[in-house]
Amino acid sequence: MDERQWRAQNAARLRRALQRPQVRAEVLAQLGMDDVRRRARRLAAARAELAGLELRWKLGEDEDTWEA
Repeated sequence: MDERQWRAQNAARLRRALQRPQVRAEVLAQLGMDDVRRRARRLAAARAELAGLELRWKLGEDEDTWEA
């Protein structure tokens, strides 16, 4: 099988796989494009959680010692 045949065969397999809604949904989810609104909500929730965190560095202690 030469490269052209290999490409054609794999392209056909990919087309068949992408005809299945479950496969398309999984591919989009893996690419982070499954639902833009859901992704935006997750990012907003993560940012809100991070904004609520506070890290303090106690003076006079080892620089690797952090307190949350």
